[in-house]
Amino acid sequence: MFFYHPYRYVNHPNFYGVIQNDQNVYLERNNGGKCQQIFNAILDAIKGEAAAIDFYTRLVQFAPNKKHREDILHALEDEKIHLKEFTKLYTDLTGKKPIYQVKKNTFQSYEEGLRKAYEDELEAYEDYRDSYLLTQNPPVRDVFLRAFTDEIEHATRFGFLILGLY
Repeated sequence: MFFYHPYRYVNHPNFYGVIQNDQNVYLERNNGGKCQQIFNAILDAIKGEAAAIDFYTRLVQFAPNKKHREDILHALEDEKIHLKEFTKLYTDLTGKKPIYQVKKNTFQSYEEGLRKAYEDELEAYEDYRDSYLLTQNPPVRDVFLRAFTDEIEHATRFGFLILGLY
């Protein structure tokens, strides 16, 4: 049985997914394990975004000037949007709310924090790009595309902030 309602979970033995704009947009359950890979990638993204939000909330307190604060806050706001989008996507596709714990990213100095943020953003970019390539499902691809383009922008900003310390 399919429900024809925007953003409603599809409950069918052969499919997981969402109905969007009265069109069937779903992931096949029996597609060589890709569906589970996508669910795992989305859950990993949720965990990463939640960790980044916690990390940047603490890092911004050590920013030495307005430019540094603005760039960190820009990344923080994007990460909040990503978390919301990935959480909605996960819930729409699985019918369940994600369950996870926030990983604390520690740093001893502001510079170390910037370097970790830079490396984390590059890693997230690569992960999201790879996840984007796992599926042809437009709603899933759209969320990963937005996230990976934002992550490379954040890495660039953090890279310039690091250079500005010298």
